Amino acid sequence: MATSPTTVHRLIDAYEDILLTDGERAATLDAIARRAGVSKGGLTYHFKSKDELAAALFDRLRTLVDEDVAVMRADPATAAAYYVTSSLDVRSPLERCNVAVTRLAQGSHPEANELLAQCRTRWFEVLMDAMGHEDMVHLVMLLGDGIYFNASLTGTGAMPEETDPATIDRIMALVRTIRY
Repeated sequence: MATSPTTVHRLIDAYEDILLTDGERAATLDAIARRAGVSKGGLTYHFKSKDELAAALFDRLRTLVDEDVAVMRADPATAAAYYVTSSLDVRSPLERCNVAVTRLAQGSHPEANELLAQCRTRWFEVLMDAMGHEDMVHLVMLLGDGIYFNASLTGTGAMPEETDPATIDRIMALVRTIRY
């Protein structure tokens, strides 16, 4: 039997969701409380300000990146393929949180920019350990970014074959043939 999310998790989920759907300006304490199904007093009991909510969202992203890096470290031979193919899942908790933090980085949160840079560095390091070639790591990361971008355009006329798993498999096979 699944347990219901705690109030704290519901509040962070609501904040993340509003950032994703409506942007930072719409993420008022009232809107967050309403989306989470709690009173504003219930929200401020757990989070005194939006800065505290942002800090909790940043912690969530750190945890999700830790989990992602652990998967990559567990099987270095597939780290690059994992990085690229996981870019297709634009609705994963990691991608949703990453985009929400990006929305804050585009606004008034310089610490969000720093966190995003730290996350990129973590992925770069694990790929570097797995691949041992800096230019190949850049290639893989940029490939993943492009796949993510195209996957996020679903329904906007983007070329669906660019995000077809079979296409991604063929591209990764090409990457594996590159000698460095």
